[in-house]
Amino acid sequence: MKKIIYGALAMTLTFGTISCSDFLDLAPINKITENDIFGSEAGIEAYMATLYNRLPIEDFNYGSESGFNNWVGGCFVPALSCDEAIHCEFPHEIFGPATENNAWNQWWTYDNVRNVNQLIQELKESTLFAPEKQEELLGEAYAIRAWYYFGMAKRYGGVPIIKVPQEYDDSNPSALLVNRSTEEETYEFILEDLDNAIAMLPPTRSSREKYRINRYAAAALKSRAMLYAASIAKYGSYDKNGLVGFDDPSKAEKYYKEVIKAVDVVREGGYSLYRGNADKAKNYQEMFWIKGDCPEVIFVKKYEYPDKAHNWDLWNQPWGYRYPEGYGSRLSPTLDLIEAFPMADGTSGEFETNSSGWIVGDDGNILEVKDRTDLFDGRDSRLYATVLIPGAEWTNAKGDVSGIIDVKRGIAEMNGQNVTILKEGGAFTDQISYTDPETQKDTSIYVIGAQGVGGNAESTITGLYIKKFLYEGNATQDPKHTSGEQDWFEFRYAEIELNYAEAAAELATMGVSDYVANGLTYLNDVRDRAGVEDAPSLTVDVVRNERQVELMYENHRFWDLKRWRQADKVMNNKKMKGLYPYWVANKKTWIFKKLEVGNAHDFKPYLYYIRINDDQIKLNPGIEQNPGY
Repeated sequence: MKKIIYGALAMTLTFGTISCSDFLDLAPINKITENDIFGSEAGIEAYMATLYNRLPIEDFNYGSESGFNNWVGGCFVPALSCDEAIHCEFPHEIFGPATENNAWNQWWTYDNVRNVNQLIQELKESTLFAPEKQEELLGEAYAIRAWYYFGMAKRYGGVPIIKVPQEYDDSNPSALLVNRSTEEETYEFILEDLDNAIAMLPPTRSSREKYRINRYAAAALKSRAMLYAASIAKYGSYDKNGLVGFDDPSKAEKYYKEVIKAVDVVREGGYSLYRGNADKAKNYQEMFWIKGDCPEVIFVKKYEYPDKAHNWDLWNQPWGYRYPEGYGSRLSPTLDLIEAFPMADGTSGEFETNSSGWIVGDDGNILEVKDRTDLFDGRDSRLYATVLIPGAEWTNAKGDVSGIIDVKRGIAEMNGQNVTILKEGGAFTDQISYTDPETQKDTSIYVIGAQGVGGNAESTITGLYIKKFLYEGNATQDPKHTSGEQDWFEFRYAEIELNYAEAAAELATMGVSDYVANGLTYLNDVRDRAGVEDAPSLTVDVVRNERQVELMYENHRFWDLKRWRQADKVMNNKKMKGLYPYWVANKKTWIFKKLEVGNAHDFKPYLYYIRINDDQIKLNPGIEQNPGY
């Protein structure tokens, strides 16, 4: 009797212009046999589509608690698990720790591993394809398997390595129980699969296959995965006989050099940074709206309403500009994030304060400005495309509501350097009666702004709103639940340049300076696109800060802090900061307070690895739990 294929074949990811009807007219899932799937080219294409749909891509529909491909995901993204954002309604840390079978951030994905192993086995034996096409499909499968394993390795460390589909033998059922390999062995397996994929995959795809992995996408994945391996080798702690960590920090050198090799392959593809608009802030903003060819994009997850869409705009439109269904404002950017953006001349963007938290100028006096946006003049252009600062102009997704981001915490008076708060917080309708000292006329002033701070639980908690990815008057669909069509750029060239720069900077600290010149060139290419002066030298800290601002809200920061082993320093018993504007009624100026908001993060060192669910250990008692659980 033929074995039954249990992998679900939901065709929710399209390859270019291929639709579900282009594949097999599938029979009920419990009646599909191997021959139905692997006996035709169309069947194999359909099977491959399912493997793509299950890639661990942390996109608009990914959430640390809700998992992958879940529309709720955009409300609980990894940005909330680090220093990038605070949730407006739930201003507490959202990163676990997992207990028993808590599903937080899990990706123990051996059902998917079996599916891809099955495909690899069938392709090796198939006579359906010419040798070149067979090799191409095998390369694609190797890349997908490496991606699955990388998704597990960055969560758990070493995991069981299974290279072939397992078959149940009732005379030896324990043969199915595979113990964890070391973290080093796991990354070596990922490296082997990716090198195979790079060698086998074509450099380009036809328009029909443009959303499938090519050689350069596999190399981009390699550059990212090997950067993780190198960081863990250099900064991680060795424990559990290597199930987590590497036994020798010097092994990092090998993996940093693998990053360099991978980036060199990607560069053969002719990618470049997007520079389609002379206005540098607009250029960065509009890049994420591009549907179709973009010189920067290496691998994209396509969204197209109604078959596949997301809720990024629904969750994150500012209060007062929301969709008819409500919601919005879920991610409040932190001031910690704002201060990471340098000034355009490359100097620090951190605000200085007095002992009361008021932002001061170079003279040490409280800084007063006529317009709220003046506080942010002269900064890295990416700030204006990433965050809606107080006073910024804004048009909602549909284009029928325009105005400014009116953020205000309260009303104050100033006498010299003494600040008196007349009233702050409360409801959107709260007003005070105030006598203008110049005209002696009474006037009513709203205490808080139309977009907060305060008013309700669905406006900003930090004084800031997110802007990155949001439509601004150009939504492609009538704004509603699950209508977002912005594509997700999983690999873009800016990340690849920064991967090289980081590897080069780290190698220089290990006595290998061969790659510093190129690394500095790639780093400054990214800075130049943003209008920031060139960095004079390549250092680890400069590269890390550049990653923070360039890749913000692309779900890198949380993992970067983990692989650098900085999370327990940045997020341990620490509150994030907000920025609250106050209207100085007697001087008609604005002043700003820098303060801690939300609850403290509590990241402990054992959280660098995720708890393996107890159910998995019950199934295979040979699986050893990670340290600290």
